[in-house]
Amino acid sequence: MTTIVPKKRINSIDALRGFALIGIMLLHCMERFDLTIIPEVASPFWQRVDTFVYEAMYFLFAGKSYAIFSFLFGLSFYMQMDSQAAKGNDFRARFVWRLVLLFLFGYINGLIYMGEFFIIYAVLGLFLVPLYKVPTKYLVVVMILLFLQIPAIVSFVTLLGNPTLNEPSYLNVYMNQLYATCAGIYAEGSFKDVLAFNVWNGEVAKWLWTINNYRYLQLLGLFIAGMLVGRMEIHKSEEKMVRYSRLMLPYSLAWFVVFYLIVWLLPALGVTGFALSVGTTLFKTFANLGMMMLYICGFTLLYYNHGWKKGLDRIAPVGRMSVTNYMAQSMVGVCLFYGFGANLAVQCNYLQSLCVGLLFCLVQILYSNWWIKRFYYGPMEWLWRTLTWMQRVPLVRK
Repeated sequence: MTTIVPKKRINSIDALRGFALIGIMLLHCMERFDLTIIPEVASPFWQRVDTFVYEAMYFLFAGKSYAIFSFLFGLSFYMQMDSQAAKGNDFRARFVWRLVLLFLFGYINGLIYMGEFFIIYAVLGLFLVPLYKVPTKYLVVVMILLFLQIPAIVSFVTLLGNPTLNEPSYLNVYMNQLYATCAGIYAEGSFKDVLAFNVWNGEVAKWLWTINNYRYLQLLGLFIAGMLVGRMEIHKSEEKMVRYSRLMLPYSLAWFVVFYLIVWLLPALGVTGFALSVGTTLFKTFANLGMMMLYICGFTLLYYNHGWKKGLDRIAPVGRMSVTNYMAQSMVGVCLFYGFGANLAVQCNYLQSLCVGLLFCLVQILYSNWWIKRFYYGPMEWLWRTLTWMQRVPLVRK
């Protein structure tokens, strides 16, 4: 039986993935891992500070951190396919098996934390397999159509033209009922109650959120965007990464500013009710794509051109152990914020929740650096790789 040899990593990509994971953790702390209790602070000054913290974290990371993570998922898919093709292997069937394993990991993780997204990635990732051989010019068209979110545009225009329809759909109402139900369970129920809800209803709520917000379109578009960057071989050259980052930075900024202005103008233009909710979500999604690219371009330029490489390399192990760290965030976060655990969702305001998140991220950075010095992979990465190949995969560094 052969041994799978560990591959050389691209540290800037791992560091970018680590940055995205840190953003995801901080945002989840604001959401209290779906236990959305709004804190009240007695002091007017500290209430303003608390509100600012919440709004700042949402502005910085909501819709951006997961977008970066999704983009890198598509790039990683291409890198795996390309690496195996160079050896004369067709990796598509094994990638499907890899997604089956990710689905299982995601479902197990989802039993603890409803909001985890690995199971969504596993299902949507299946579309990458037939798309892998599609010519680039057609793939670009598919990506643009997905990013346009045409069903969301149709829904928004329909609601604007028919005020009598200006109310949530049945699926939105049902989703909101599930979220209202889970709030009580997560706040007051036992660990067993949380598991019992998440076995089915938690998954339904998560999928309804993904469908109702048309997030599945954006995610698949980001997967394809990552695959296209792989085809252009930008990731293989430091010079290319810097050049394209400089090129895209001003366009990304302009894109972000234009669509955030539209979001702010919607109420002034007389858009109200559910139409306002749909329109805000739609145009914020467009704006978030621009901010995501700002992060990617800015991060790349800082890493290669402005002397930040040594510092940013400290978060590369976090990204290298992304599956392990993401699942750890879910499990620890739930135990910290839910009623059966430390109950911080009730006891902490947003500023305190942010401090909890920052402390946990620091622990993950320190632990990931310690682990990667001694092992080739994180625990879950090693298990995933071993089950993918059904062969011996070395773990301990010699």
